[in-house]
Amino acid sequence: MRSAIVLCLTLILFTSPSQAQTLDQLIAGAKNEGKLVIYASAAAQQLQMYMAAFGKRYPFIKTEYFRTDKQKLVTRVLLEEQAKQRLADVVHTSVIETHILKKRGALSRYLPMEAASYPSQYKDPDGYWTSVYASGTLMGFNTRQVKRAEAPKTYDDLLNPRWKNAIAVDNTKIEWFYMLLKLKGRGFMEKLAAQNGPVMAGNTNLLNLLAAGEFAIMAGVYEYSVDNLKNKGAPVDWIGLEPVIVYTVAASLPSQPAHPFAAKLFIEWLLTKEGQEVINQYGRVPIRDDIDSKYGRLLKQHKLLMTDVDLSQREVEVNEMIRKLFR
Repeated sequence: MRSAIVLCLTLILFTSPSQAQTLDQLIAGAKNEGKLVIYASAAAQQLQMYMAAFGKRYPFIKTEYFRTDKQKLVTRVLLEEQAKQRLADVVHTSVIETHILKKRGALSRYLPMEAASYPSQYKDPDGYWTSVYASGTLMGFNTRQVKRAEAPKTYDDLLNPRWKNAIAVDNTKIEWFYMLLKLKGRGFMEKLAAQNGPVMAGNTNLLNLLAAGEFAIMAGVYEYSVDNLKNKGAPVDWIGLEPVIVYTVAASLPSQPAHPFAAKLFIEWLLTKEGQEVINQYGRVPIRDDIDSKYGRLLKQHKLLMTDVDLSQREVEVNEMIRKLFR
């Protein structure tokens, strides 16, 4: 009996990451590694919530994260891949940027056990990434300057001369721009740019200016961002112009992670009900259907348009178009 137990433990401890088939094998390997490094574009507070909950579940793993914006994250991962100085164990960013990394050979294939029940549109068909939450891109407005009944209700309403100089645009929201371009055409985007509203980078900066009354409307804002300010008493609200453009944030495995067992264990955890509840608590829309998500319910009231991963093939072109139109 004793020899059988020893043999079983030996098989678990010496299972390679690619051979690991059970949660127990991942846990055993992660205990041996003892560390996890996450590269992400999510907010620092959100990542800290991940670390706290994951650390409580698996206290034997020391977790670190590096946070930057989506484009800089891609650049850093690709540079480290080229230099063969790979530091990331998990990449956690927009599915568009994740798809770019896949095409550049910077990811390795991993099919999480927990992803088996996830709808196909939230998983890479080749097994390189799984979406863990969604974000809807809506229209924010200052309630002291615009009554809800008089606010734009459609994308075409944004072109009304009444909103000249009044619509702010975050020129980093490439998913929103690209899908609106596909939906309405270049002519529409040129007319929207001709409304000559404020343009700058950064969702938080623009929202604070919206709350301060610097402009009346903000195109392409996240529902949870508006509500965070609204709940603090700021005069802001949002409307879902249809179809509401939705993009997802994925978790993926780099080509050669230093701590592959811990990396896979984290991805598995993020897809469990426990991990998805943490995402829900932060105000994001979890992918799992068995989570009671406030924003998930709100988004389901609208017609939705999922961002095409094909954007990854046109990102340079689309970014250049954004810079030319919205300056």
